Amino acid sequence: MGSGSGKAQTVNTHMKISKARFSLSPFSSEQMAKVGTQLADTIRKRIASGVNVNDTDAKPLKPGRNSKRGYPDYKIAHGLQPIRDWTWSGRTLRSMKVISVNQNRGVIGFTDLRSDRVAHVNNAQEKMFGISPKDAQVLRDAVYSLFRTDRVIDFRKVA
Repeated sequence: MGSGSGKAQTVNTHMKISKARFSLSPFSSEQMAKVGTQLADTIRKRIASGVNVNDTDAKPLKPGRNSKRGYPDYKIAHGLQPIRDWTWSGRTLRSMKVISVNQNRGVIGFTDLRSDRVAHVNNAQEKMFGISPKDAQVLRDAVYSLFRTDRVIDFRKVA
């Protein structure tokens, strides 16, 4: 090709690779943040709809005793659903964010100490903060999307 003689040259399109290796290059911090944000949004929506980490409805809230109002009654009086959904003011779920990322890891947590404590107490009553099977599928889809759109697989020649 390019000999200047004007004649067409045949190019062998069948290439034999005798030694090659491919490696999954690490994701960038920006890519990990994008995946983490998608996962945090999914977890937030699941908790707000009253679904636990097993993708089943959360346990009902405990009613009042001795003819006193209970937490479900207070939620109804404030126009909220009487379910275990971590919503009263909305602060806890709003503070759930990707709090750190690097090339190999992303961490979802709560940005303020009060929300972290509320989440810890609520999660002790029933595990809702975590990755459910449906959340795991969202995570897999987000990672596969990166494989399709960004160059993540790097082919290198073996020395």
